[in-house]
Amino acid sequence: MSKSLSYNRHGFTLVLLSICLMIIVFLGITLSTVFNRNYVKKVVSSDANVSLIRNYTNQKLGRLVNNYSEVGSISATDLSKSDIKKIINASVDDVYNDDTKLTIGDVILTTIGDNLKKEAKANGLDIDPQIDSAVNSNKGIMDQIIQDDIGPIEQVLSELQTLKKIIKLTMIISGLVFVLLALRLWSKVKSSTLFFHHIGTIGIVTSILLALLLAGTYYPLQDLIASNIEYNLRDVLYNILNGIFLSYISIVFMLFILSILDWGSTTKYKYR
Repeated sequence: MSKSLSYNRHGFTLVLLSICLMIIVFLGITLSTVFNRNYVKKVVSSDANVSLIRNYTNQKLGRLVNNYSEVGSISATDLSKSDIKKIINASVDDVYNDDTKLTIGDVILTTIGDNLKKEAKANGLDIDPQIDSAVNSNKGIMDQIIQDDIGPIEQVLSELQTLKKIIKLTMIISGLVFVLLALRLWSKVKSSTLFFHHIGTIGIVTSILLALLLAGTYYPLQDLIASNIEYNLRDVLYNILNGIFLSYISIVFMLFILSILDWGSTTKYKYR
């Protein structure tokens, strides 16, 4: 069977297999990155992001602390890295928990309140009840600040949970279709070498499709961040976006190299 005849006879099947594999790989990476809270915490908690978030938090909370005259001179908004990471963990958990009630505002203000108490005691002040009162009275304000800066969080949380279920279902369906098409291709070519040669072709086409998909997704996301997110948070989200896309790119590159090796190694012997 000639090469051209082989591709002509099975070209449509190869295209369908490539599309199925693209869906499986893309959604699989998405589940293991964007929808994986531990991975997101790791990306968000990078040193660069912790510094940016720390500056942002100090800026937002500085006004609330300084407005409280008794402790206006206390630098309680100078949060430590562990404070910031605790806030990051709470914010990521807010996104990935089924419960749509926000806790990040409470965590931020409670952290500030604890620091205020320590600073106040170090300065000979016993004002814990006043600090607790100030923290509790400002929790609603903090949640509103977060909503204003990031957007309609509760709606996003609900949509993320629904989207996660859709992604899993799509992957299962695509996987079943891929297996059925692969078995059909195997039965048609009647040659393990030719079959694996076609698998290499599928991998190459899939890599190209994924690269095009990533290029078509990355820049619109950048524009979305630039047009909808407050300036101080943009760098954080850019870093997160770049960190996640590096995972996509590395896996696509690995798939392309392995497919090239498979395709090249079977080309010479595929007629046997």
